[in-house]
Amino acid sequence: MADNLFGDYIRQRRQTAWLTRTDLAKKANLSVSLIEKIELGTRQPTLHALQILFDTLDVAPMYRRHILDLSLPGLLGPPPPTTTQEPKADDLAALSGIETPACFYTLPTLTIVAANSAHQQLFPGLVPGMSFPEWLFLHPAARDVIVDWRQEARRCLHSIRQLSPNAATDTRVSAMVTICGQAPEWDELWHSTSAGKFDPHIVVRDRGSRQIRELRMHAYSPEYPHRTWWLCHLVPTPPPPAS
Repeated sequence: MADNLFGDYIRQRRQTAWLTRTDLAKKANLSVSLIEKIELGTRQPTLHALQILFDTLDVAPMYRRHILDLSLPGLLGPPPPTTTQEPKADDLAALSGIETPACFYTLPTLTIVAANSAHQQLFPGLVPGMSFPEWLFLHPAARDVIVDWRQEARRCLHSIRQLSPNAATDTRVSAMVTICGQAPEWDELWHSTSAGKFDPHIVVRDRGSRQIRELRMHAYSPEYPHRTWWLCHLVPTPPPPAS
């Protein structure tokens, strides 16, 4: 891992947003000198500056802990283990007890570790060990299940780039790119910088009933003890109140 991983990450996010250091300083109300020192790795940001930079660069809140654990380990407490752990029996029991689609997954490639029956039914073929992008681009069911497939693919890859301070050297990301590169749309969408604001909603089609519904993603990082995987819980969006 590079010594200046966080500085490189901020620089990448700034350049992706087409901002100069002066532009970012104005938007964040920070000095150009401070941003330069953070990007060069000669100064560690305060928690207050971290919050401002993440907010200004539109880094989704659910990703921030992962980025800081990778790039500034120990800043928010002990980092999670570095090797993926298998879920314990009580973890799997809790997962199967969730009625709506839910899974355990690892970052940054959104690779499935385990999934409950509702998740398996909604995303057929998305099995443990497979990344969500791999299923999205290569499994024949994906374009039927995901209603706005292209937009979801763009947002998914944008999320992975946000989650990968060291994407160029991360072997997990490289392996995913190699596998997914078989899809004709891959190169265009992987290099696309247009994804809009982070949106936790996904619109899906049930392959049996053909019912279309909107789900909201809730992501949780287990803390006691720290796991190497996250919990993703997809909850139906309630209908708007009657007027």
